[in-house]
Amino acid sequence: MSELMLSKKPSVFKILDKLLQDKNYFSCSNNKPFSRQKKSSHEVFEAPSTGKILLVSESKSDQDLFVFPLKQLGHELFIVTTPQEALHLLSYKAIDIIINYLQEPVQQLELIKSLKSQSQYAHIPLLIASSLQEQISQSLTLGAEDFILPNLDSQSLDLRLKIWLKHKVYTTFQIDNLLEVKNRLSLLKKAVECVDEGFAIFDHCDQLVLCNESFRNIYKLEDMEIIEGNSYQHLLETNYKRGVYLLNSRRALKQDILLDHKYQAWLSKRLKFHNTPRKPYIDKLSNGRFIEITEKKMAEGGTIAIYKDVTEQLQYENQIQYLATHDILTGLANRVLFKKALEGVLHKAQKKPLKFAVIYIDLDGFKSINDTFGHVYGDHLLIEVGKRLQHCLRKSDLIARLGGDEFSILTKKVKNRHTLENLIIRIKESICVPIKHGSKKMEIGASIGAFFGSVEGLTPTSLMLAADKAMYEAKRSGRNNYRITPS
Repeated sequence: MSELMLSKKPSVFKILDKLLQDKNYFSCSNNKPFSRQKKSSHEVFEAPSTGKILLVSESKSDQDLFVFPLKQLGHELFIVTTPQEALHLLSYKAIDIIINYLQEPVQQLELIKSLKSQSQYAHIPLLIASSLQEQISQSLTLGAEDFILPNLDSQSLDLRLKIWLKHKVYTTFQIDNLLEVKNRLSLLKKAVECVDEGFAIFDHCDQLVLCNESFRNIYKLEDMEIIEGNSYQHLLETNYKRGVYLLNSRRALKQDILLDHKYQAWLSKRLKFHNTPRKPYIDKLSNGRFIEITEKKMAEGGTIAIYKDVTEQLQYENQIQYLATHDILTGLANRVLFKKALEGVLHKAQKKPLKFAVIYIDLDGFKSINDTFGHVYGDHLLIEVGKRLQHCLRKSDLIARLGGDEFSILTKKVKNRHTLENLIIRIKESICVPIKHGSKKMEIGASIGAFFGSVEGLTPTSLMLAADKAMYEAKRSGRNNYRITPS
């Protein structure tokens, strides 16, 4: 076992110090020793409790939501009203955290793009002040680190800012170290450009030179399985036999089973990624973890590889995406996802004729129930209506709650108008069945409008408007009725 395979997780700098001493593997043109003053983890990551906060908001009333609590918490506050003013202030003032509370969506997103596209500002934590799911989702996609609610209480705001102040200290520490190494040898630069998680180096023959404890833990490797000199392909084979990788729900192979053609196809694809790395790729493991692998080829030959567990990050991104496209109360799709689905089906309809319908539902008598029994009963009713709609439809159909007591349905593969009418009647009858909650029994009706016909020249918005118009015609005819357009 190589002495480089440390029992404790080593820092990148210690690993590289050892590399520089081993001239059999690597050489360097700079004879100046690489030294670095040691700091304790407490010294390195101790973050101040207050910092310099830049608030970008065009509205005085919006600014006031943050001015008092931020100053009361002891932060030094700078306020600007436009993205241009923000960039100007950042050019001469060191800022710890930026709060983007611009109300105009275009301006808010443009500020994010400008900040994250400039390396001198990209590392500054950027928080979005908003309660709108779509706005939050777009902002996080463009690179904003987090979001805060405008009416967040002081204690929660203080906690959130301290987290990002600590993150800023950590990021600054990392940047300082990267800059220190960048001015040294090219080997150091290539190694520390990668994330310091699982760490492994393979030589020009693709044999293992070193790895750290994190690498072993990620793949549950024993010492005998990562002996110095083992090839990269041997490690892949070992992990494959042990069922480490998630491959179409394949169960773990036994050690005495021969590797089949499926393994050869998988191995060929995996070695292609390894031999010509272009961008990070994801290892899906059978234990449910997702590992991002970043590999760099060295000019002297060999590969530096960093293995980062991004499971929580992907889960968080998926959660944000879900919140941006679904109704929180019912779990149904929201307007954003519904319009996206309409865009997809209209795009397919341009290539070949499709028979589908858009149905718009407005509950009759919902306001009366809400006013009489309260919002708890109203919420229960909406959830129950959502479940009943799902029972009436196929899994391929999409149901969305557009807001309040309004629902919409995209039903695909509608044979004819008669089939659609039968479906609408079934939906109406299902909704009209009394709903019980506690000791109360609630009865409602539904006015339903539907569009079924040629979609040439139509857009998602015009489709929804057509169904909405038909629904209002049904409501005017006496409620608890339905209309289909074109009639």
